[in-house]
Amino acid sequence: MTHFLITIKKRIITKTILIIIMKKTKKTLYLAAITILALFSNQNMTAQIDSNLTKLLLEKKIITQREADSLSVLNVFNQKVNSENKNFSIGLEFRPRTEYRDGYRQLRTADTKAAFFTTQRSRLDFNYSQPKFKFHTSIQDIRVLGQYGQTSTSGSLNVFEAYVDADITDQFFVRIGRQKVDLDNGRLFSQANWSQAGRAHDGINLIYDNNSIHSEFFTSFNQTAERIFDTDFSPTTFTNYKLLNVHYLKAKLNEHFSLTTINAADSYQSKTTSGTLYTRGTSGGRLDFEKGNLYVTLSGYYQYGQLQTAERVSAYYFQPEIQLKNGKLTTRLGAEFMSGENAEKVSDFSKSFVPLYGVAWKFMGNMDYFTTFPTDVKKGGLFNPYLFFIYDLNKKVALRSDFHLFYLGNKTKNDLGNTINSYLGFENDLSVKYKCNSFITADFGFSYMAAEKSMETLKTGNSNIIPVWSYVMITFKPELFSFKK
Repeated sequence: MTHFLITIKKRIITKTILIIIMKKTKKTLYLAAITILALFSNQNMTAQIDSNLTKLLLEKKIITQREADSLSVLNVFNQKVNSENKNFSIGLEFRPRTEYRDGYRQLRTADTKAAFFTTQRSRLDFNYSQPKFKFHTSIQDIRVLGQYGQTSTSGSLNVFEAYVDADITDQFFVRIGRQKVDLDNGRLFSQANWSQAGRAHDGINLIYDNNSIHSEFFTSFNQTAERIFDTDFSPTTFTNYKLLNVHYLKAKLNEHFSLTTINAADSYQSKTTSGTLYTRGTSGGRLDFEKGNLYVTLSGYYQYGQLQTAERVSAYYFQPEIQLKNGKLTTRLGAEFMSGENAEKVSDFSKSFVPLYGVAWKFMGNMDYFTTFPTDVKKGGLFNPYLFFIYDLNKKVALRSDFHLFYLGNKTKNDLGNTINSYLGFENDLSVKYKCNSFITADFGFSYMAAEKSMETLKTGNSNIIPVWSYVMITFKPELFSFKK
C-alpha cells in the first residue's frame, strides 16, 4: 500500500515537471510549484489545503481522477501514521551508596567515632510521548538500610517528577508540573543528583530551543494546602520560597563563544506578616570560549533585594576557569569567590552571597564543609582556588583528583571576639568511575582534609585530627520496557 502511494506521488511529480517543460507560462509554473510544495509538505499541512490543491489540479487537468483519489488516500494514511506515532517506556534507577564518615562536614574530636551506613535510591521513570505531547513521571523511594523494621508499613515513597510537555511550535513548548530545574553548570539551579532525594520544583516552564538559542522561563507559586481564603505560606517542616521567577538564556555567539545569562527572583513570605513578601534578585551569567582542546570561562552574579528577615542584600560571586585537554588527561584550574561580611565593620546590608538552589558538592569539595551559606562560613564569604585532574584510562575507567584551598573571603571573628586567620585548610578528593556496561556504573571515592586552627571556629572539633570520608556507589539504570506504535 505504502509503495503504491509513493509510486503515484512520483508519477505526479514527473507529470508536473513535463508540464513545466512544455508550457513555460507563469500560470503553469505557479501551479507546478504549488503541486510540488503540497506533495512534500509535512504533517502541519492541513487536510483542507490538500483537498483544495487536489481539486485545483483536477480542474487544470494536470492529474487524473484516479491520481486525485490516490492523493486523498495518501493524506488519510499520513494522518493515521502521525496519530499513531506513540512511544511508551519504563526506566529504572537503583542506586545504593555505602559511606564511611569520620570528619565529614564537621571536624573530628578524640571522642567522636566514625559513622558507617548505606543509603538507597530506587526510581521508576515512566515516559509517554506522541506528536506535540509528552508525559514524564518519576517515582522514588529513599531510605537508609535498616531505617524501617522488617514488618514496617512505613516508607518514603514519593513523586520526584511529574510533568507534561505540550508543543506550541516546533521549537517552543510548555512544561507543567513538578520538574527538576537544572541550569548552566548547576551552581545556582541544580537537580542535586548526588543527593539521593534530588531536588525538584513545582511550576510552569516555557522552553524555546533552536540551533543557536536555548531559553527557559520558569515560574512557581507555592501553597501548602487548598484554601478558601488568603494565600498564607508558612511551611513548618521545610523552608521554601513562596514565589519564584527565573529566566535562563544560552546563546551561541559564534563558532567559539557562547553566552549564558540567569536572572532570578525568589520571594519569601515574612515570618510575622503573611501579606508581606521579601524578594531577592540574582542576575548575571557566563561567557565561554572553546577552541580545540582549550576551554576558558568566566561567570559572575550579583545579588540584591531583601532577605526573609527584611535585611537588604548586596552580594556577588565570580568564577574564572581554564580547562585544557591533552590526550586522555583533562586539567581544570579555577577559583570561586563568594562575597561575605567584614566582622570588624558594621553594615546596613548583608554582603553574603547565597548560591540559591544549586549544588556545592562538585564545586567546593566532596566533604561538604561549605554547602549552607552563609552559615557554614559565619557570613565571612569564601575563596576557593581549585585544581582538578581527570584521566580517562580507557572507555570504561576514569580517574579523578580534585584539590581545593579554602580561605575566608572577609575578616571573621571567633567566639572570643578575635579575628581569625583567613586560611581554613586544604582538601583532596580522589575518585574512580568504572562503567561496567551501558546501564551499570560503579563509583569509589576517598577524601581527606588538612584543616587549619581557624576551621575550628566554623566547624567545631580538633583541626589536628585529619578528617576522612569515603564511599562506594553502584548505579543500575536499565530500560525495563519500551513500546512504539
